Amino acid sequence: MSNFSQVHELLLHNQQLHARTAAFYRVLSKDAKSERVKMLLNTLVKHESDLSSSLHAYIVKAPNKILNTYFQFDHEHNVEELFVTKFDSVQINTDDVELIATAFDNYFCHLYTEMQQAVDCALVQDLFENLHEHMMEEKKRLSTDIYSMMDM
Repeated sequence: MSNFSQVHELLLHNQQLHARTAAFYRVLSKDAKSERVKMLLNTLVKHESDLSSSLHAYIVKAPNKILNTYFQFDHEHNVEELFVTKFDSVQINTDDVELIATAFDNYFCHLYTEMQQAVDCALVQDLFENLHEHMMEEKKRLSTDIYSMMDM
């Protein structure tokens, strides 16, 4: 790992990745036949859109001291396989959605943990720890929403 990245770049990259994930779910929702699956995917769209908005808001208000910090981290992880579906999007079912959502959530949780471990600055470590905790809380909230939706 030889790339140096600025915190601002990493946050912007992750914000855009959350937005891309929301758009991915939106396309799957449009294609899906099942109303239950559409509702589930729309919940995921909101989840990812909210995460993207949260990161954008943080970027706007964060201190430059944190945003301008450089550290050794390669944010060019290969995420393309997350967006590859192995099923017919028209026939998508709740199990498929659960697998996709879990893969995205695990990716982001792992990414924030990696970022936290890669930096020496305590302020930036705290930022990434807070983002990881926020992801975990959102994951719990999303699970609750999804399971209550499944009972319908």
